[in-house]
This record gives sequence, structure tokens and C-alpha cells, in this order.
Amino acid sequence: MIKNIYNSSVGLIKWSLIRHKVYIPAFVIVQMLLSVSVIYGFSFITNAVDKISRTFLCTGAITINIIAITCVLSPQIVSEAKQNGVLDYQKTLPIARVGIIMADLFIWGVISLPGIFASMIVGSLYFNMNPQINMVSCVSLIFIMMALTFFGFSIAYLFPANIVPLITQVIMMGSLMFSPIVYSADRLPMCMAYIYNYLPFVPVSKIIRFCLFGLDDFKIMNYIVILFWGSISFLSSLYVLTRRG
Repeated sequence: MIKNIYNSSVGLIKWSLIRHKVYIPAFVIVQMLLSVSVIYGFSFITNAVDKISRTFLCTGAITINIIAITCVLSPQIVSEAKQNGVLDYQKTLPIARVGIIMADLFIWGVISLPGIFASMIVGSLYFNMNPQINMVSCVSLIFIMMALTFFGFSIAYLFPANIVPLITQVIMMGSLMFSPIVYSADRLPMCMAYIYNYLPFVPVSKIIRFCLFGLDDFKIMNYIVILFWGSISFLSSLYVLTRRG
């Protein structure tokens, strides 16, 4: 059973790489530009002259890049594939439904990496912030990317194709402008800051601050919140894929 899922997933990954070969270079360029825009451009908008503000820009750039790929671009591409009949074709193949999800998960996880590395490099050059690459940070990043990718898939699978772009743009604008990701939470009303702690995006930024730069304390609740959203999203995506009709 596991071997069959593995073989079918590898085949789907190869097919998806061929299908997305036009998009991948563009996604890489967009991530690099986004890294420079958040770290360099937002330093003027937010008047980031102190060290704390600069750390938020550096860690926020990594978070925004992950959100942009997993929760903005991937739902739109998956939704387009669903609308064009690609998903229906995949469901006719003799492969497990989990294999379809895992193949797409691998593709979008790999696509997310250039943005993470670009943000680290720009942050290191501009703010002299060097990330801590260790087992905890690597596992935490994989955990984050899996959960947010599942979240993005659930948007694509659960909502009509004409609604998906609207939802993803709200997520992007909300993360970039109105969430305490590129700035500290004390700039927001207390009630809003409290609500953001139970949505998936701010806990992601806190984990990145903790595991990559040691700028925040370890809080198990951040991992629990992300695990909750990732699990619900995965199960809802799997339900749509296994549903008949």
C-alpha cells in the first residue's frame, strides 16, 4: 500500500514538474522581488530605524514569502487545474487520493524554498541578521510549509474558481498590511492581536522568529494552532478528493 502510494506520488511529481515548468521560474523571480520589497521597501514605510523593527521586517519577509506561495499562488493554480479538468483526470488514475495531495505538497514545498533563502540572504546583507540553521529550524520550516500548503489546497478545493482569487488576495493583503508579521503586535488593538494569535499566519511568524533567529520564546501554542489549521485543511481537501460526483 505504502509502496504504491510512493510510486504513484513520484509519477505525479514528475508530471506536475513538467506541467508547472512555465510557472516555476516566474514564481522564483516573484519571491526574490518580494523579499527585497518587504525588507528594503518596508523599512521606509514603517520607519524601521531600531533593531526590533528591523528584525520584524527580516522574519516577516520569510513569512510573507511562504504565505505568498502556499496560500496565494498554490490555491490559484490548483483551482485552475480543477476548473480545467486536470483534477478530474487525476481522480481517474489508479492512485490513492492522498498521493495527489502529497505530490502537490512536494511541488509547492520546493517552490517555496527560493523565497526563504532569498529572504535570509537579503536580511543578512541589509540588516546583518544571520539565521540559525539547525534541526529545530529545518523541522519547523517543513511543518509550517506543510500546514500552510494544506490550508491553500483547502481553499482551492472547497471554493468555486471565481472566488479563490478574491480569498487569496484578502489573505495576502491582510498578511502584508494588517497582521503583526512585519511589525510588532503592540501597534494593533489588543482584541485584534488576540484574534491573530489563533489564525495560522501570526503563529508562523512567531515560530520563524524563534527557530531561525532566536528572537521569540518557544510557545507550544503556536505549533498547536498551526497543527489545527493544517489538519483541518488536509482532511477537508481529502474529503473533496474522495467525494463521489
